This record gives sequence, C-alpha cells and structure tokens, in this order.
Amino acid sequence: MTEQTRRTAQTERTAQTERTERAERTEPAERAARSARFPGWDWDDPDGLATRLDEFSAQVATCDTLEPHPGGLPHDHADFRELGLTGIEFAAFRTAHPEGLGTDLTALRGGAGPATEPGTLYRVDGDRWFTQLDIAEPLPFADASIDWVYAEHLIEHVTLPVAVGWLREARRVLRPGGVLRLTTPDLARYLVGYATGDGFLAKHRRRLTTLGFGPPMPARPAFLVNQVFRYYGHQWIYDLDELRHVLTLAGFTPGQVRHCAYRQGTRSDVADLDTAFRTDETIYVEADR
Repeated sequence: MTEQTRRTAQTERTAQTERTERAERTEPAERAARSARFPGWDWDDPDGLATRLDEFSAQVATCDTLEPHPGGLPHDHADFRELGLTGIEFAAFRTAHPEGLGTDLTALRGGAGPATEPGTLYRVDGDRWFTQLDIAEPLPFADASIDWVYAEHLIEHVTLPVAVGWLREARRVLRPGGVLRLTTPDLARYLVGYATGDGFLAKHRRRLTTLGFGPPMPARPAFLVNQVFRYYGHQWIYDLDELRHVLTLAGFTPGQVRHCAYRQGTRSDVADLDTAFRTDETIYVEADR
C-alpha cells in the first residue's frame, strides 16, 4: 500500500467516523420511536436478540391452510415430475417458484391446526409444496432427482462441515446439467466498506432501518461489521473464494462455479427467486452439476 493510499484510506475512515458521530447525535428521536415498536430489542445483547429472532421466525412460519399429502415425499425424478416439481428452494416456507418444493428446519403451522412434521409432504395454501428438512442430515431424495437447487442466505447459518455436507447432498440430488444457486452476505463487501470508508456500511444500516428491520443499529463501523458475524445465528461468512472452496470440497469442479449478478444466471426462473432487499450485501454464485 502506498503512502498516498494509506492517507486516502485514513481520510475516508475519519470521514466515516464523523458521519457516525453525526448519526448518533441526530437520531435519538428516531431511535426512541423505533425502539417503542420493537420492545426488548437490544442490539447490544446478541443472546437476547437471538431469542427475539427465534420468536419472529415462529411468527412468520404460518400459512392459511396446510394439508398433508397422502402420497408421502417424492423420492426420485419421476415422483417430482408427477407432482409438477423440478427443484428445491431451501429456507422457504412458501417458495415463489411454481415448480419448487419449499423446505425449512422450522415447522410451518397452518391456521389453528397442527404444525408440520419432518418426513411429510404438505400442500401450502392450495398451490405450493413444503416439507420440513434439516440440512445437517442426508436429503431424503434419490440421486439425480431434481433440476435445480436454490438457497438464499442459508449457508451462513450452519458450520463449515455442515455446509460442505449439505452442498455434497445438493450435488447428489441434482440431475446432470442441473444448477445450484447460492446467495449469502459477501464478506469482502463488509471488509472493504470498513477499510476504505466507501459508505457501504452507513448505506446498509439506513437500508435496514428504512425496511423496518428492528430499531436503528448502532452506527459504529466496528459494530456494523461484527453484527454480520455475531447475529442472526450466523456461523460462517463467505467471500467468493470461500464459496468456491466449499463447493469444490462438495464435489463441484472450479470451472463449474461462477460469480453471478442479482437475478442473472443460467436459469432465469431460478435467478428470479433473488429478493431485492438483500442486494447491497449479497454475493450470488452458481454451480453446475
């Protein structure tokens, strides 16, 4: 790093610190108002916040109607096709893909009825399929049974060994020519934002505040970096090289792994599952079977 580069980076960090201090001075009324909407939400208490997020997950894990399918889970490619299914979206109670099977570790509840149980296939609101799955366990599907796998902001929630095991299973159930699409917070984006003061951290904080994701986060740059590691049940944060590493360990070849853009990929129907509110912090990667 040249002396000029060091001076520029220091200037940016100083400016970032000044912006942080201004934000802390000018936002007390806004913070108070939002805190009233989120009682008990304390950004300085990660364990307490984890409890609040678990409660939130349980609240959103609901649907209007939930009907067990008497035929049981699909097993092979023919079973999936008979149900009109071509792929699986992980961490989705109700996938937006009309030919997708939604899965999640958390049980889904329909109205006042009983919650879902692992090993059962359910019809959700009459037009989507769901089954409760733990990605730390082998997938209950045959080899080469589906054409695509999608997972948005899931892989960071499990340990590295679990991630590799799950990716290996995802590759196993994909048919030749099938595609896996992953999205996850981009480690490089956070670290570059912290090191250079390029404004990403402040913009991301404002974005979350505007979206109503809890009361405003502390504006300190160190907090905004630490929260992506420490909060939300995150276990491992990836950059592009780390994603290539785990995908290679799972059996994908490096030439099959590519960096994509938001809603751009091999299959437009799968890439269109990307949600807009995560774009600023997200890295998008695909791997071919």
